[in-house]
Amino acid sequence: MRAFVVSRPGGPEVLELGEVPRPVDEPGRVRIGIEAFGLNRAEAVTRAGGSGDAVPFPRVIGIECVGRVLDAGGTGLTVGQTVAAAMGGMGRAYDGSYAEETSVPRSNVFPLDTTLAWEVLGAVPETFFTAWGSVQVAGGSGRGVRMLVRPGASALGLAIAQIVVADGGEVIGVTRSASKRDRLIERGFTEVLVADGPVVAAVRDRWPDGATGVVDTIASDVSLADDLDLLADGGRICVSGSLADSYGTGETATVGGYFARDDVGFYSSEELDAAHDTATLQAVVDRVADGTYAAGIDEVIAFEDLPAAHERMEANAYAGKVVVRM
Repeated sequence: MRAFVVSRPGGPEVLELGEVPRPVDEPGRVRIGIEAFGLNRAEAVTRAGGSGDAVPFPRVIGIECVGRVLDAGGTGLTVGQTVAAAMGGMGRAYDGSYAEETSVPRSNVFPLDTTLAWEVLGAVPETFFTAWGSVQVAGGSGRGVRMLVRPGASALGLAIAQIVVADGGEVIGVTRSASKRDRLIERGFTEVLVADGPVVAAVRDRWPDGATGVVDTIASDVSLADDLDLLADGGRICVSGSLADSYGTGETATVGGYFARDDVGFYSSEELDAAHDTATLQAVVDRVADGTYAAGIDEVIAFEDLPAAHERMEANAYAGKVVVRM
């Protein structure tokens, strides 16, 4: 089968398309014929060697996919069934989604009942799982919620905006690119601030009492200090990963000091498990299907165009999810 193999850490050029053996069927694992998958910044970090010894090379990276069951491994799933897969060591401890097939532990395979197009479904799993979890850590959604997201011009930011606004709240996104502002407003943000520094004054101009919640995926000392200044009494901050290096700040936060606070928490999709998270994903997929949420797709690309997409991702050229359609 075809797969992109990373044999050594480096830039997008180390994504090499070639033929590799198909996964071996094993009890307890589900072999999936991949129809689509989304790109994630975590994959660029792994490709560049940022995951250290946790990811040995050579490796087929890719932490999520959607497709059909080819072999159920005695798990009770059905051959031909529509599934999503995410996390659980995918693309890190074992070969992931940058391939025509992958084999994933049953605990990280989510059976779905949907007629969404594959490219739309492929935009959902990792992004909306992370958005959903981050919103809960940051205080939840509903009327009266005032959520700040930085950066707003990301697939995660767009998903958070969908979740909060659909439940009657407001969302302010922060971006460094003025060219992305109108597009983000069109995709659901209540307001978008174009800034490369603190935004506390602008936020409190709109929300005098401050934001009830903040989701910060940059997580630099500068951004977190600003988050605390603009946070309402009783509000919460969710640090959802760190993109500090991707945004050129060079100021990765000393997170231990922040996490000692009661108003700062963390969300990671590493804890996903089909036993208790399948219902959440099905609910999100249903809301995409009925138009409550938009998938937030920036571009759908061909499998062969993965290296070029990594180049654009590193240049922060996208405002939304990039989906590979096999």
